[in-house]
Amino acid sequence: MPRTPPATLLYVASAALLASACGDDDASATATDGATTDSTTGDGTTAVPATGDPTTGADETGDSEPPIELTPDLCDDPANIALLDTLVEAGLGAEDPSYGMRNDAQLQRMLDDPLTGPFYMVNLIRYRELAVYPDGRDTDLSGREANDLYAPVEFLEAIGANVVFTGPVTATTLGDADVWEDVAIVEYPCPLALFAMGAHPEFQERSIHKDAGLEASIVMVTHRQPIDDPGPLGSPFPPSAEDPAFEHVQVLAPNEQAQYDAASGEPERTGAEALALYGAALDEAGPTYGVLPRARLVVEGEFIGDGRAWTDVWIDYVPSGAAFDALHADEGVVAAEHHRDAALEHGYGLRTDPFISAIPGAPEGGEPTPLPVTPDGTGTLCQTDADCPGDGVETCLNPDGAGGFCTREGCGAGECESPYLCCHDCSEMVAAVLPFDGSACLPETASGQLSEPPAACTCD
Repeated sequence: MPRTPPATLLYVASAALLASACGDDDASATATDGATTDSTTGDGTTAVPATGDPTTGADETGDSEPPIELTPDLCDDPANIALLDTLVEAGLGAEDPSYGMRNDAQLQRMLDDPLTGPFYMVNLIRYRELAVYPDGRDTDLSGREANDLYAPVEFLEAIGANVVFTGPVTATTLGDADVWEDVAIVEYPCPLALFAMGAHPEFQERSIHKDAGLEASIVMVTHRQPIDDPGPLGSPFPPSAEDPAFEHVQVLAPNEQAQYDAASGEPERTGAEALALYGAALDEAGPTYGVLPRARLVVEGEFIGDGRAWTDVWIDYVPSGAAFDALHADEGVVAAEHHRDAALEHGYGLRTDPFISAIPGAPEGGEPTPLPVTPDGTGTLCQTDADCPGDGVETCLNPDGAGGFCTREGCGAGECESPYLCCHDCSEMVAAVLPFDGSACLPETASGQLSEPPAACTCD
């Protein structure tokens, strides 16, 4: 199946998130599959669902007031520190979520320095097969469907936070396979903003769906490190529809001391020093194969996890599976593998196909996977509408200015040539954030996302 260009995927993912987060009637009805979105309180009564403005907390009943108004400038006013005790009491509680253990030491670090930011919350996610609600309600939702109802996009926007990376795990290259299904990274302006969101009554009510949907999660507070831009890269192994580009996410934790084989002749090193030697070999060889560093994140601590500590998150653009294999067969990388083996206490390597990859400071570059071009010109690469062939295929879907593809806007059912489908009749909320009006021919990957809950467009 052809891979959709990142710009289109970003818009598709945003549409799906907004539909679930903002309570669009059509999308919610499709996604709930017989379950309600009301929360049941501890005394067995049913709470009113959140329907108001997240910046004020006002709902139709008028009795849902947050401890602090959600605004993008919360981190700019030192006077807000005085509200920390109220926020902690209202927002963090004493119980661990069902999907992991809260790390009180990391929480305290954030409370001690509440206005410093930004920071990046890295989430590794595994879903339940079937959702299990803490209030015991009956539901036919899968874990993923329940978590789709959580999607707190409007709350993130209210505090100035941004989803900068999200996508499914398609293969595991390091560590136990099939442990993690999704990776998501959110940029927060400071800890105080996160706490204010967590204390908001409507956010708390929304969170019941996350608790129901997730089987396990590791949530890490990280800080972005500067990385050099290698400039434009080519690759002897470019992406193709059969072997598309991906992003390789490594989550790593070294031993305190590197555990070299006695016969290796290596001097004593810390695990961090040995891991750095392996990383340097990857970075040196990577440009030869078109592998580009996207982010280097240092872990401050685990906010929620399974008791294990982590130190580093590395993210790299890889132009193809062939390029990945060639890099790891490179003489210098092979020679450095014993440093990695000696360094790591535990780690994961995750091949991902991100819907959004927009971590600030990431070098630009990488080669988009080409889409098939149909006889009518759909799929033609373009910068503007003028690059499209015409005769109905006249719109360049190019929302980020970095290059898009030509499509037939205003299509009807069955009018798009294979492997494109006409997506139309989207819910009002989804339609508002799509980069086309009414309908358009989209590749199968994007049309699949739009036709699934909570987006609920028709694609045929």
